[in-house]
Amino acid sequence: AGERPRDPMAQAMADIYGVGEASSAFGGELQQRMKDPAFKAAYDRYHNGGWDFFQDSNNPKPGEYCSALYMKGEAMVRISGPGKDYDGAMLTFSGPDITGSPDVKKIKVTLDQSDGTSQSVQAFNYKLPGEVYASIAFAVPTIEAGLAEMKETWGFDVLVEGKSVLKIEWNDGLAARKQLENCVNKRKSS
Repeated sequence: AGERPRDPMAQAMADIYGVGEASSAFGGELQQRMKDPAFKAAYDRYHNGGWDFFQDSNNPKPGEYCSALYMKGEAMVRISGPGKDYDGAMLTFSGPDITGSPDVKKIKVTLDQSDGTSQSVQAFNYKLPGEVYASIAFAVPTIEAGLAEMKETWGFDVLVEGKSVLKIEWNDGLAARKQLENCVNKRKSS
């Protein structure tokens, strides 16, 4: 049997789910786990939010599948792309109140943003095997268009059939944009 492919998104979801479970633990279990510096850092990030950066594929070429993932609580937003022959990008939201199936479906979703703009569009909805949460992904024409829209702080409310299924607001967006640009620019130079 070969080694199972690395899946950074599934790992991020499992990590955040584990911290959430421990956060709701009663008594000394949480206090005991807080003595572990790695767990304490994850716990602090769970409550305060934070970014991860990775290439979301096995054996990617330089600049392919670049991803910036912001997590706070059990809510996640990821900006990713491009890869292989796909020049576009994706804005993906994942969390416990989003439902989905392994079959990718298009659903009508409203995306409200912190500047007051609201868009109702068709988005991709799925729950990949091995991932704790389902996702809703919006296609972005290019990664450059996605990067141009990244602000220092920015909030989103994702609504399905008028019901909010995920709210998240990121911070440190400009530093995240720079790191994502650095990854994407490696594609242009290779």
